[in-house]
Amino acid sequence: MSGGCAGSVERIPYWASDGRAEGLHTLGPDGSRFRDADEAWVPVITPDGPGVLLWADSD
Repeated sequence: MSGGCAGSVERIPYWASDGRAEGLHTLGPDGSRFRDADEAWVPVITPDGPGVLLWADSD
């Protein structure tokens, strides 16, 4: 994953909760699934497991 995209993903806050405690974390780029990325989403790793970061499609 390019440095610019990875750096952008890592600045996004993410609240995780396990039912007993919650805390602010950051997302991380999921390089193992980056080949599946599309113009409107990027695969990420969260404290809760794999996820997808979505945004409005510009088309």
